[in-house]
Amino acid sequence: MDYLAEVKGALQKELISESALHNIERWLKGSLYAPFLEELQQMIADGEWEELNEGFYQVLPFGTGGRRGVVGLGPNRLNYASISESAQGVANKLKKEVAGRRAKVVVAYDTRMTSPQFTEKTACVLAGNDIEVYLFSAPRATPQLSFSIKMLGCDAGIVISASHNPPQDNGFKAYWSDGGQVVPPRDLELIEEVKNVEEVFEISFEEAYGKGLIHRLDEEADIAFQDSVMAQGLSDKRDAKIVYSTLHGTGITSIWPVLKRSGFKDLHLVESQKDMDGRFPNVPKHQPNPEVSTGLDASIKLAKAINADLVMASDPDADRMASAVPSRESGEFTLLSGNQCSAMMMEYIANKMSEAGTLKPSHKVYTTLVSSPLMPTIARSYGLQVTDDLLVGFKWIAEQIEAQDDPEDFLFGTEESIGFMKGPETRDKDGAVAALLMAEIAAEQKVKGSTILDFLDEIYHKYGYFCETGTAIFLEGLSGKERMERIMAALRDNPPTEIKGRAIVETADRLLAIRKDAVGQKIGEIEGPKSNILVFFLREDKKSWIAIRPSGTEPKIKFYFSLFAEVKDNLEQLKTSQKKEIDGLVQAMKELAMAVE
Repeated sequence: MDYLAEVKGALQKELISESALHNIERWLKGSLYAPFLEELQQMIADGEWEELNEGFYQVLPFGTGGRRGVVGLGPNRLNYASISESAQGVANKLKKEVAGRRAKVVVAYDTRMTSPQFTEKTACVLAGNDIEVYLFSAPRATPQLSFSIKMLGCDAGIVISASHNPPQDNGFKAYWSDGGQVVPPRDLELIEEVKNVEEVFEISFEEAYGKGLIHRLDEEADIAFQDSVMAQGLSDKRDAKIVYSTLHGTGITSIWPVLKRSGFKDLHLVESQKDMDGRFPNVPKHQPNPEVSTGLDASIKLAKAINADLVMASDPDADRMASAVPSRESGEFTLLSGNQCSAMMMEYIANKMSEAGTLKPSHKVYTTLVSSPLMPTIARSYGLQVTDDLLVGFKWIAEQIEAQDDPEDFLFGTEESIGFMKGPETRDKDGAVAALLMAEIAAEQKVKGSTILDFLDEIYHKYGYFCETGTAIFLEGLSGKERMERIMAALRDNPPTEIKGRAIVETADRLLAIRKDAVGQKIGEIEGPKSNILVFFLREDKKSWIAIRPSGTEPKIKFYFSLFAEVKDNLEQLKTSQKKEIDGLVQAMKELAMAVE
């Protein structure tokens, strides 16, 4: 069979795209892809055009969380070829940036089923390029990878992980010498290096180890990371009953020992979910995302049985951490949002440091443009320096830290998707430092005879009530990607003037880097990197808004909502009325987006 002719015929019948044809031809002819030739030929012979188009229409790009996708055949999938090309691309970039010495890279991986194999492949390619590799001997949390880059003086870091994605996914995430994820222009340069890879240099693991090119990281590296997290604590109060679940992830190597070593005694691990297992067998629908409430079902069941003060759960690479707390009246548990947790952490940190005399006007706080205005409002009330319009992803926070005159002035960084960072040692969100802070808040409140929800209400009374929510529309595959592009283009070219009776007073377009007034006239420019995000402001003070963006790591378009109101009388009544209003905005916005064909 003339396989290439079959593929060209499929293009003429519009079964595949031009880009898919180009990439399939490259895989049919390239020696690098010889191990996959038989499988590719069989797919062509069987006429699996939809799968071939999805797997080959693009080279899997670097998004906000690096390179992440389904494990399978093609450049738009994670496999030995794409992992090898990614590692070779990093190696080629390092060869250009590091001169006169051997480059060093630390590599970590999570509990995904293919992570050990992909990690070994990465290490062997790096070693084949005469790069020194520091390798964890077992799964470790992504934040520890970030910390270890700086601790070991490495030039880059790589983690093999798909974070909270389904079991069939994996990923390749690149970090650089500052411990942060790659940002422009380096991320675009890296993907070009990957695209231009014509030959992969690789040696066996045994040869690399024998040459001293691979070093194993041991318990000493774990202790150093844990110590750096524990140093971020602000209280000696430890009387809190806490339930924690790893969701079959790496939190057992980071969050759990940090809590134990910090002196919390009344700790309860969800035993059914403690084993590091990439199938996520005991998580509902095998979906290890702590933002999804069902992921905490087992934790909350245990917490109710023992009357716990706090439930926490982390995702597989332990960089994100969710919290749930009981109501004093009903005992039912409420899943806190990332925005609510960040507000409490900010108030707690600023208050404790202010009391201790360690809070400085030079301290800096960062968050993203789709995160709640509440945390920045709190930070400003304490006289801190705040940047609250960063693009989505902690790499932008890490970039800001590195640009500071003194990185030690960095105090706190957050984003709404349960990501939190305190202190400059780890340049990525960290579930361990978040867990330590939330555990201390719970213990502090318990000493006062109060609860975490009481503390949150105190914040609302002090700063105003911020009602926030988010939603998403999943749009799978190439057709979904094209539809997302049409939705964003339609909203950009013909923006609404009101949503559910709420007038839009200003629009921020982060792709065109401009601000528009209520009638669509340009009123200013926006500095900084560009991204496909639209923000519709519903108040002049910008405390109420709607934001829309395609996800950088998952096949969905995401919507974010924030509504502010002053607390004048009954807070509970205000919560009810604001919830009703924001639900109406959500429905209206989704209907507007889905009307775009």
